[in-house]
Amino acid sequence: MLLKLRVRNFTDATLKVDAAAIAAFEARCRPTAQDIAAYLMDSDNRLDAETVQQALLPAFQADVFLSHGTVDRDQVLQLAVMLERVGLTVFVDSCLWRNVYALQQDIDERYSARGDAPGTHHFQHRRVALTSASLCMVLNAALQRMIDGCELFLHLESEAVGMQDCLTDSRHAGRPWVFSELMFARHLPRRGRPPLMLDAMKGEADTQRTPFGAPEAPHVLEWAVLLRAIADTSGFPLSSYWRDHPLFLDHLYGKLPLSPQEKRLLGWM
Repeated sequence: MLLKLRVRNFTDATLKVDAAAIAAFEARCRPTAQDIAAYLMDSDNRLDAETVQQALLPAFQADVFLSHGTVDRDQVLQLAVMLERVGLTVFVDSCLWRNVYALQQDIDERYSARGDAPGTHHFQHRRVALTSASLCMVLNAALQRMIDGCELFLHLESEAVGMQDCLTDSRHAGRPWVFSELMFARHLPRRGRPPLMLDAMKGEADTQRTPFGAPEAPHVLEWAVLLRAIADTSGFPLSSYWRDHPLFLDHLYGKLPLSPQEKRLLGWM
C-alpha cells in the first residue's frame, strides 16, 4: 500500500450505475460463500496462508482497496464500477466478509452441533468459538493481503458505532471488519511504486529512492471532490496508464497535499 485516503460525506452520494454492471463487478471480485465454505470444510485443505489466499482470491491484484462500514453497499458497488471505468482495478471489502455469519452457521451445523440434538441449532459453545475465530482469522488475513498489495486504501467514512449496535443492527455488522482494516492500514509501512526498468538500470545504489516509509496520517477528501475527479476523466480510455501506472490515480493524487516522502514513493521526485 502506498496511500491511505478517507472520503467524507459519501452518505450523500446518489449514483446511478446499471444493475448488470454491478452484478458483473461482484462476480469478478469475490468468491461465493459456498466457495469459502467448501474450501474450509474440505478435510484435505490446510490453513496455509499462501494456499488460502490463492483459493479465496486467485490472481487478484487491486489498484484500490475500497473500505466501507454502514455506507449503503449498493452505492459503494456503483462507485467501484465508476472507478473501474477510469482504468482501475477495485476490490470492495464487503465482497469477502458480508456473508461470513451465514457461512459460520453452515460450518457450525457440520462441526459444532450437539450430538444429542442434531438439526436443532443447539451447538457446543467451545466449538462455535473455535470455528468463529478460525473463519474470521482466515478471512481477515486474506483482507490484509489485499490491502498490502494495493496502491490506494480508500475508506468511505461513516459515523462511529458501539459494540451493541454491531450486534443488534445488521447495518453495522461489518464495522468490526472495517476497524481491523483501518488499524492494519494505519500501521502498514508505505511501499513505493516499483521503478521502471530503465530507472533500475541506472544503478541499484540510488540512495535517494525510498522503497519503504513509515506510516503517515491519512489524507481526507470530500466526496464531492472525488466525484469531480472521476467526472474530469470521463474522456479517458479504459486502459489509461502513464509510466505503467493508472493515470486516474495520479490525477487524484494531484488534488492531495502530498508530503515529500509520498512524492518520492510515487516516483514524482
